[in-house]
Amino acid sequence: MKKYDWLLFDNDNTLMNFHSASHSAFHGSMQEMGLSEEQIDYIEYNKHNHIVWSEFENGLIDALTLRPKRFQLYFDAVGHKYSDPIAANTAYLNHLIQHPHMMDDAYDLLDHVKPNYKLGLITNGLKEVQRPRLKAAKIYDYFDAIVVSDEIGHAKPQKGYFDHVFSEMKDSDLSKAIVIGDSLNSDIKGAIDYGLDCVWLNPDQKSSGNLQPTYEVESVKDIIKLFA
Repeated sequence: MKKYDWLLFDNDNTLMNFHSASHSAFHGSMQEMGLSEEQIDYIEYNKHNHIVWSEFENGLIDALTLRPKRFQLYFDAVGHKYSDPIAANTAYLNHLIQHPHMMDDAYDLLDHVKPNYKLGLITNGLKEVQRPRLKAAKIYDYFDAIVVSDEIGHAKPQKGYFDHVFSEMKDSDLSKAIVIGDSLNSDIKGAIDYGLDCVWLNPDQKSSGNLQPTYEVESVKDIIKLFA
């Protein structure tokens, strides 16, 4: 492996276990909104949430629209007509902050690389929740730069997002930085389109299609080995 100065980590499902945290936060928030157990269907919510986030990443909607839209689509799908999607989004984000679940071996990874690299945190997330989640998980201070999409008006994989990342890094260049993430679109495509090397965390061994990640691993522990 060539020498890098900066490791640019995605957060959700790379360092923090968003699947687990979101599941807990969704159930808690929907109970708070008065839905019955029969109406609380995380798989159905996640389907709509994925569609809305894809629209956001592709620049079709803004983050203000994203927040309530995913819950309105969900309420329509389960036939719950009286809940406020804005209030549901607020409740969900509050619960999400309270569930800072980490990926297996993520703390070991950060401890392993911190002495030898500058670390960036590059995340497509909402400003109310991302920094508080990092602090709740006690990983905020590992990073030399943190870029939250909702704070800057650009999201991965957009060029404007990575332009901002490099403005935060100041003293680096493309050849000295590598992106590490699980999302084939926002992380891997974003990195490749920008001219960056990348590590694809691919635990489900999905196909990368026409994209060619620089490295591909199946677990966080494999990332530790990669930067041994």
